[in-house]
Formats: sequence, C-alpha cells, structure tokens
Amino acid sequence: MKSINITSFILLLFLISNVAMGQSRQVRRGNSFFEDGEYFKALEMFEEARDAGEDLSVQTRIRIANCYYELNNIDEAFNLFMELEDNLKGQDLFTYASATHGFGFYQGAIDLYNECLDKGIGNPAQIRELIRSCEWALENDSFVTDFLVNPSELLTFGQSFGIQYYKNGVVYSSSSGDSDEVDRYGKEFLNLYYSPIQDGEIQDQRLLSENLVFDYHVGAIAFTSDEKIMYYTRAVRVRGGGSRIKIFQVTYDGSEWGNEEELSINSDNYDCAYPAVTPDDKYLLFSSNMKGGHGGTDLYIVERRPNGRFGQPQNLGSRINTFGEERFPFVSDTYDLYFASDGHLGFGGLDVFKAIHQGGTSWSDVENMMKPFNSNKDDFGYVIDPNDPEQGFLSSNRIGNGGTDVIFYVEPRSDEETEEGSSEESEMAPMGGLLYDETGQVVVQEKEQTEPDSEPEPEVDLSQFPDAFSTVVNSTFNGTPIENARIVVKDNSNGQIVVQGTTGRNGKIHLIIPDEYRKEGQTFEISINKGDDFKGKSMIVDIMELEQISQNGVALTPVFDDVVLDDIGTMVIPYRGETITDEGRKILDKLAVYLNNNPNVVVKLNAHTEARGNKYNNLLTSQKVAEKAEEFLMTKGIDGQNMIPRGYGERYLVNNCQRGKLCDENKHMENRRIEVVVWKMLNQ
Repeated sequence: MKSINITSFILLLFLISNVAMGQSRQVRRGNSFFEDGEYFKALEMFEEARDAGEDLSVQTRIRIANCYYELNNIDEAFNLFMELEDNLKGQDLFTYASATHGFGFYQGAIDLYNECLDKGIGNPAQIRELIRSCEWALENDSFVTDFLVNPSELLTFGQSFGIQYYKNGVVYSSSSGDSDEVDRYGKEFLNLYYSPIQDGEIQDQRLLSENLVFDYHVGAIAFTSDEKIMYYTRAVRVRGGGSRIKIFQVTYDGSEWGNEEELSINSDNYDCAYPAVTPDDKYLLFSSNMKGGHGGTDLYIVERRPNGRFGQPQNLGSRINTFGEERFPFVSDTYDLYFASDGHLGFGGLDVFKAIHQGGTSWSDVENMMKPFNSNKDDFGYVIDPNDPEQGFLSSNRIGNGGTDVIFYVEPRSDEETEEGSSEESEMAPMGGLLYDETGQVVVQEKEQTEPDSEPEPEVDLSQFPDAFSTVVNSTFNGTPIENARIVVKDNSNGQIVVQGTTGRNGKIHLIIPDEYRKEGQTFEISINKGDDFKGKSMIVDIMELEQISQNGVALTPVFDDVVLDDIGTMVIPYRGETITDEGRKILDKLAVYLNNNPNVVVKLNAHTEARGNKYNNLLTSQKVAEKAEEFLMTKGIDGQNMIPRGYGERYLVNNCQRGKLCDENKHMENRRIEVVVWKMLNQ
C-alpha cells in the first residue's frame, strides 16, 4: 500500500510539472498576478503570450474575460464570456450574468441569473433582486424628455470624475495625460483640477493646489458652504502593508489649501470615501464598508461639531442602503439626497437615485432618475448647479467600452426640443464638438474654424491602433484547428486587399497591418474560407475590433458528407421583424424531423440582422428570434439540450450591405436570417 501511494504521488508530480511546462512564462506570471488581484498586469501577461503565438487554454481565456470585467471593461468581458459560455460554471457563470446585465442585454441576464439559481450559484436572495432589476429595466426603457445629458467641454485626459462647483468654476479629479505612473487597473493617478466658468463656457484646467498632489489617487470632494474647508478621499498605507481609503480635510487660508487632517471617522479596518456636506453644514455624509452595514458599501451620516470633531456615524438604513454598493452622496439645497447605487432597481452598473428628506437624518421614497441620467453603464456623482437647480454635472463611463469615466453636463431641454420629443435610439446628443454614433462611440471631433495653415497637422500616434491581425481558426464541430484556411483582409471602403494569408497546422495566422491603414474610422472586410470542406465566413469590422476577434478566434462550420449531416448543414431560416416567415417555419419543420430522428445532434440557431438602426437593438432582436426558433422546435418535440439559440446582431453579413451603404430592401433582408450550425454530438 505504501509503495502504491509513493508511485501515485510521483505520477501526480509528473502530471503537474507537465501542465506547468505547457504554460509559457507569461501565462504563469499572468496567473500569479490574477490570483493577487492585479488584473491589469495579468491581462498584459496573457496578451503578451497570445501575441507571441501561444494557444491559450479555455481556462486562461476565461481569466482574460474576468480581467476585463474587474477592469470595468464590461463590453469586452461580455463578448469574451459569450464565446466561452459552454465552459462557464460557478462564479464565472455568475460574472458572465453580471457582465450581460451591465452590457444592457437584460433578457439574457435574466436567463443566466436563473441558471445560477438552478445550479445553486451565489446568494439566491440577491440574484432574485438582480432579476427583478432586469425586469424593471425592460419595462422602463424610456427617456425623461425634459433633460439632456451630454459630454462636458472639460479638457481632460481620458479619466475624470467627481465634480463639484467651487467659486466661479468647478473642481474635479483628472489625470495629467503625461505620467507613466499607473494604478493596478492601468489608470493614470488622479489629482484635483480647477476650471473656471465664464459666460457659461468652461475654461482651461489648472491644478487646484500643489499641496494636494499625492502618490495615489485623490478625489471625491466636498466643500463647506463658505468654501473654506474641503473634504476629499485618498488611499493611504496602513499597518500590515495594505491600504485603506480615507477621508481628509484641508482648510483655505485665503491664498492656499493646507493643514491636512485625517477625519476621526476613519479606521484601518474599513474604508471611508465620497464625502458630502449638507447645505447647512450640520452633517457629513459618506460611504463606508464598516461592519454592520447592509451590503458592500453603505451611506452613513455623521454630525459636524463646532470644535472640528465628529459625532458617531449613523447608517442611513435599509430604505437607502442595499446588498450592493451605495456611493457618491450629494444633498441639494432642498435637502433631497442624490446618490449612486447598483442595488436598487436600475439599468445596470451604478445608477443615480433621488431620495426625499423626511426630516432630521432620514430620507426615503427612493426613485431612479431614469434615462438619460442613467444608462446600462456606471452613472454617478450627480451635482446640481447652486445658481440654477435645473443644471448640473454627473460622471459616467457610458461612452465606448465602459473602461473610462468622464464628466457629463446636465441641462434642461429647450421648448423646441421638448416639443419634438427625445429619441430612444440615443442616450446623448452632440455637444462640445463631439459626435457619436448609436453605440455611443465618438466618430467625429469637430474643429473650430481657423485660418488656413495656422497650425501644422498633428502626427497620428499609431501605437493606439493594432499593428497586426492574429487569430486562430477552429471547427465549430469539434474545435480542432483548421489548417490552410485562407484569410483575406480588404479595405472596406474600396475593396482593395490589405493583407492575406493562410493558417498553419495549428490553425493560427499572423497578418501585419500596413501603417497607412492604422487610422481612426478604418473598417475592414475579413473573409475566411477553406475550400468546399467548410462554410466560409465574412465580416465587416472596425480596426479597433481586430483585437477582440484575435482573442475570440474564428470558427468555421464543416460541410458534412452524406454519411453524417448534409441535410441540415446549409439550412437558412428567414424572418421579418421578429417573426419567422412561413418559409422559415417550413424549414424548421424539416429540421424538427431530422433532430427527432437524430437525437444525438446538437445545433446552434445563430440569428443575424441587417446593418441598419441601433446596433444594440439588432443584438436584442437577433437573440429574441433565435429563441423563438428554439420555442417552435420544442413544440415539435425537440429537447432543449439539442439546441443553443444565439443572437449575433449585424456582425456577420452575407453581402456587402454594411452600415451606411445604400441597398435595396431585398438585399438587407438577406442578412436577416437564422443559420443552423452543427455544434456537437451527444454521447449515445
């Protein structure tokens, strides 16, 4: 018995060493960083391994998705999790559900949350609240037409938030744009800046005070009514080598800020952050994760005493605080409380809420501020202009992929705009020289009119654009790499071939993108083909989407011979609106007969749309119609385990009718289809 145990132990060590040797140094370092919570560094290592040509395992790709989620790049996390859905379990499945919620795909999130409940993953009570929140978002997807929320004209460098009115301008946290020092999330450290407002226009920024420059982030500020005391949040080292977020105060002597003091409410055992002062200066509100709260971080209120000390913090109670995060309180002149939360019913991420003052230190009647104040991303830090209660600022990461917080301006809609109503296709209107497409991406930055040749054309920083397209091509049937698959990348504007090549034995390819194509707004048509053995694929992508495709890989569906599945490998089911056509139902009838006769076959029902209208709505429509096809087949006796409905929106077009191109209706409708893809075979 002893000799058998020793032999087994040696064999186990051998297997472990082989697994370790199968991972590159970059992946091993990435795993180490990941386990230490250093997600930015972990992502750097994983991507370095991928760029070096390493075939990343499913588990590593799941960790990459988690890194994006922890770095608040929800869109990228959602896309990666969606590709890996069949491999997710436990906490990874719950994180995918949360990313789907944050992406704004509420019905998909409901399905995933229910799957978590069925599998005993997570806290059931909290998950039911999240499901309720998604259901609420589906029922309340409309705009408050009285206000506009647009990107502000503040000249910042990528990251800025936590704005407050001060004297004749505003103070906020922002990065300088010229520092190589970053935090564990890859963000440049923030300092406090001041921008004056003249004739309603925000002027250039300047550092608020040289005395308030620290080695770590500083922000989330509040002023007393006389503007002589300022409270702010910053991270500090504590005994034991860790760090805590604490609130400090400084005083203004008429010329400079100084005399920093740590507030007595702080502790080395918990965080205190996001201070707010009531308009009568009697109380300080803040957020903390101290013991005894209702969830992650709760809102507290504490009395400001004349001697500069503070009373005992009091939790604002369950009417305000939830199992989630409550942050960024602000008390208006009418004593109404505005705050951010991801625990109350909302659209995803942090939403801005309003609570009515009930006297003393009590607030209730919490209500969501609705769109356009809120979005499916993080929206927080709402403050009101002291000279005009209908104007203000808030912070949000709703632009782009969700990785950057910026400051938005809130203003009332004009009478003419109110009469015209607001579009539910867009959550913001152009402002400050910026134009946005329906996904919220900046597409044009208008320039002020200047004299010809007044300034030289600035050089384009090519490092911000991908210099190569690297990916792996696999079979949808069994996941094996496809050798000699031909990939052609064309300039979508003129059809000119940019670069082309074939995959190697491992299904991988690395194509260099010429510098002249590395520019803002560049789109490519990418086609992947492998003779008659596989069904070819074509897609229209923006240059910034190349990295996403590189990470996710490309899968081609085999054309099966008559011994296996040639009866269904080419089935295409048309639909109109969200309704499957009569012709489509006939094709589904044939598919049902086949699946009933071959219960070991699992198919994907991949739904696609044309490239018109709102991209997000197209994604929703495609998912809905894929599920309708699944429901139809279930009425024909097909087991749910034999079908996987997936919506891909407008990503995969079958013709050249990409976004913005004039095509007749029939051509657009060719792209509105459900494709039947053989996914795998069940063990018989």
